[in-house]
Amino acid sequence: MRKFQIIGIILVFILIGLLSIHSLNSINQDIGRHLKSGQIIWETKQVYKTNLFSFTEPNQPFINHHWFSEVVFYLLYLAAGLKGLILLKTSVILLSFFIIFLAIRKKTGIMLFVISSLVFMPVLIYRSDVRPEIFSYLFLSCFLFAIFRAKYRQEEKWLYLLPFIQIFWTNMHIYFALGPGLLFLFTVERLINSQQTIKRTALLFIATTAVTLVNPNFMSGALEPLRILGDYGYGVLENQSIIFLRDYGTQIKYINIFEASLIVLLLSWILYFKNKAIDLKNKINFELMASIVFSIMAVKMIRNFGIYALTGISIAALNLSSVKIKNKKLRAGAIFAICALISIAIYNTPNNNIYTWLEDAKRFGFNIPDGASKAVEFVKQNNIRGPVFNNFDVGSLLVWKLFPKQKVFVDGRPEAYSVDFFEKIYKPMQENPALWQKYSEQYKINYVFFDYKDITPWAKSFLFNIFQNPKWTLIYRDNSTIILLKNTDENRTLINRFKLNFI
Repeated sequence: MRKFQIIGIILVFILIGLLSIHSLNSINQDIGRHLKSGQIIWETKQVYKTNLFSFTEPNQPFINHHWFSEVVFYLLYLAAGLKGLILLKTSVILLSFFIIFLAIRKKTGIMLFVISSLVFMPVLIYRSDVRPEIFSYLFLSCFLFAIFRAKYRQEEKWLYLLPFIQIFWTNMHIYFALGPGLLFLFTVERLINSQQTIKRTALLFIATTAVTLVNPNFMSGALEPLRILGDYGYGVLENQSIIFLRDYGTQIKYINIFEASLIVLLLSWILYFKNKAIDLKNKINFELMASIVFSIMAVKMIRNFGIYALTGISIAALNLSSVKIKNKKLRAGAIFAICALISIAIYNTPNNNIYTWLEDAKRFGFNIPDGASKAVEFVKQNNIRGPVFNNFDVGSLLVWKLFPKQKVFVDGRPEAYSVDFFEKIYKPMQENPALWQKYSEQYKINYVFFDYKDITPWAKSFLFNIFQNPKWTLIYRDNSTIILLKNTDENRTLINRFKLNFI
């Protein structure tokens, strides 16, 4: 049986690694902007504090809460290209799982970690693109490791590392607020249980909270997680709730998997509470509070799936460790079945059957999709000059490819623009031809660069209206992007050369 357990843990880490190696499908979205931002910070040796990339609101204050991640991405990109970033992401996710495993293995054993990983792994893989978010997975795992080692093995020494880890987390991703949050929950548990270590834990919580001030924006940077949850004036897909997305008919398979994992987590708590050997005080603990917090976060925003999954793996496994299966044949059969299931999943990852089943555009390997890159090359080769009107989804790629020669109308950072910009300019000018006329002249728009797969209602209205507008001519179209030029004497040569009919 021990051999099968070892096989099981090896197989589950192989599966995690394979699922983490997939195409960089965010090529149109965030990664290009992160690379350009990292380049600017590295070359100037300072973190910019305004909306540097846009000509519409260039003086809008902007707090770059993941600047250090961008520098890491940029330097690795110089050394190993985009494929190197995929490898980095895979390594970080594997390391995060391994740290969780080390945190709980003595308490749960191997197979409960394997079972729990199978339940929650697909939820995390949904959020496994190359983003600064991956570093939050690593730091979250470190915090859970320190807390569980202190709780279950009385190894308090690991807790003293957390303020130092927090400094890096604060400058690498907005989830850094989770660090003090986790220590606060652990302090509450020790307070409930009247443990003598309460003062030490409380001081570590205070220290960890205090070092969030170690960032380029000091107090504003430390408080940014509270501000960024406010109303942007623009709805971002990853910030939507599972209820909204189910009604909208998108991400359904992943939502179903998340809901199944939520049921498993709930069942693990039911089994835990039924264990009469556990006293009442221990039932109101860190794990219960963390389960509630992270589950609510994931239900409210699908961007929280990844951090929910990591905490869910550890907590569900810990809860199930209170259940003892005495029948050796049943245990052996379960272990064999789980190993077989993982083997099937491993087989179906490189051939992409698993992504087809998940209804996911990801593909196994180090593939870098073109995205809108060919359209950008068309702009460069034909010396098409701005100002440009682009939609939200493709702005970050334009930043990467065209800045500083050209700035964008908008990019994928809603927090970098005012609410009025989205509600009074960006969306209305797409919905109302009269406002398009007004603002396109005000901003002196010369060409439109648009991802026509944008499913927002204002984008659909804009596409319909712009093709009826005789002042604009379609000159480029591929499988995702269109380019239209304004009918001016300066653009006449290009229009005559590349004019297309809209179909």
